[in-house]
Amino acid sequence: MTKKTGIIILAAGSSSRLGQPKQLLEFEGQTLLRRISTEAVAFSGGPVQLILGSHNETIGATVQDLDIGLSINPNWQTGMSSSIRTGLQDLLSKHPDLERCIICLCDQPFVDRGVFQQLQQLADSSGKGIVACSFDHTLGAPVLFDKKYFNALSALQGSQGAKNIIAQYPSDCTAFPFEAAAYDIDSEAEYFRLPHQLVSVEQAQRIISYFSPASNMLQLPISEALGYTLSEAVVAAQAIPNFAQSSMDGYAIRYNDRDLELPVTDKIPAGSTQQKQLDIGTAMRIYTGAPLPLGADTVVMQEKVQLTENGSIKIKDSELRTGDHVRSKGSEADAGSMAMMPGTYLSPAAIGYLAGVGCTHVHVFAPPRVTVILTGDELRPLGSPLGFGEVYESNSYQLRAALSQLGIREINVKHVLDDKPQLQQAMEAALAQTDVVLLVGGVSVGDYDYVVDVAKSCGVTQRFHRIRQKPGKPLFFGTKDEKLVFGLPGNPSSALTCFYLYVVPALERIMQLPPRNRLIKTVAAFPYSKKPGLTHFLKASYDGHAVTPLHAQESYRLQSYAQANCLLILNEDSSGCAPGDEVFIHLFT
Repeated sequence: MTKKTGIIILAAGSSSRLGQPKQLLEFEGQTLLRRISTEAVAFSGGPVQLILGSHNETIGATVQDLDIGLSINPNWQTGMSSSIRTGLQDLLSKHPDLERCIICLCDQPFVDRGVFQQLQQLADSSGKGIVACSFDHTLGAPVLFDKKYFNALSALQGSQGAKNIIAQYPSDCTAFPFEAAAYDIDSEAEYFRLPHQLVSVEQAQRIISYFSPASNMLQLPISEALGYTLSEAVVAAQAIPNFAQSSMDGYAIRYNDRDLELPVTDKIPAGSTQQKQLDIGTAMRIYTGAPLPLGADTVVMQEKVQLTENGSIKIKDSELRTGDHVRSKGSEADAGSMAMMPGTYLSPAAIGYLAGVGCTHVHVFAPPRVTVILTGDELRPLGSPLGFGEVYESNSYQLRAALSQLGIREINVKHVLDDKPQLQQAMEAALAQTDVVLLVGGVSVGDYDYVVDVAKSCGVTQRFHRIRQKPGKPLFFGTKDEKLVFGLPGNPSSALTCFYLYVVPALERIMQLPPRNRLIKTVAAFPYSKKPGLTHFLKASYDGHAVTPLHAQESYRLQSYAQANCLLILNEDSSGCAPGDEVFIHLFT
């Protein structure tokens, strides 16, 4: 007869390295704590005791509907041993007839009721007092202990855990191989490297951001650098301007002569290449951009002087100050100074400034090379006749246009039939030649949707597959070394939505473009209903005051997309919106 077995779930840590309690990190649609707690309750071996410490009220509230006992360990910071002691003591106080206990961690995402059952069955069949999981050539949690070890568990101190007892009694220990027990979440890297399946919109964005590769650099002439981000500083080769010049049409004078009647001895037009000398007690007519004569230190605007009959001037500017309307040498940039810092976005004004300081070429963060692989026997090129069941291929046109808007020039487009060897060949070539691969179509779960399998066979590691959203639920994201692979749905509207929401931010990070806040709050002009469970992205029109969802929201419809300037966002738990409700929208520009 199977002995009565309880489960202790250790969940007392703070996990500050993750920015939030790791117990509340989501995996496969549930938090890590909810997932392991649900599996423990489903295991019919006996009672479950959850041990909390940091953030106990917030964390405990997420599982309060489950049939589990809650223990608060006030000394959780002293180490794991205090949580084991607390859990065992509370478990035995309620169930003194307990004959075994299983100790497990809250952050092992692949531990389930089947693991608990195997621990129990192996204990029954082997007669051993300790049954552990075997992974990475080690033994560890979850681990089952017979009651004869309860005193040893209660005597643990400091950072000692179950492994300490396993090491003391090797002859009374057995194990079954469970490599997935090696997965526990102690860092952001370990969390993001889990093989996620169905994820939330926020999870998808965080995972893609985490795997953004390092940026490369590219040298371009400034005539081709618009829209990129500077990766190296620009140093001024010479002073700009390289001579003192007038910023106004007026008269060059010595400031100390301002109260005198000054004869005008010469004039200096813009573009003059002769250095002139201004004598004491005289003035020279000067024009905007012209070099200031030696001896002059101030320019009087022509509107602020009175011409006399003999051609002299009298200054009528009571507010005149020394140096007025003079651009000093190097006032824009001194020779050898840093004219522009790395990280500067190269706008039209920045391009003009670079030209002004004599810069001909710049180093920028390089745009990635992108390959678009289109799959589908039904796709036909524009200009060819359509047969029954065939459609014109449009995704390459919209994606190429969207990529070009970002300044990406190296775009390779290839159409392959629904044929695994052909797709694998195209995929291998794309991974070898480009930085980002966009697979379009065939990423769902139908009989002909094998794009994801082919990507994995080419060495691509899945980071997630499917998002809780509509449209675009089948989105796939994976990596191979520093390469990013996106599997976009084949429906044009879904493909474009996923491109805007996930691919564009990734490309902008690679190019280190400045953050663009496309998410703004507004109000809904018309109602829209939906069922909770998926985030909806609706093609919509924003007029600066309110947003209106457009007609034809189906994922294959592009007509309304062509009229849209934003996506109206209705979150997972939303039932829709009513006129006047505050909503968020994602602007396209």
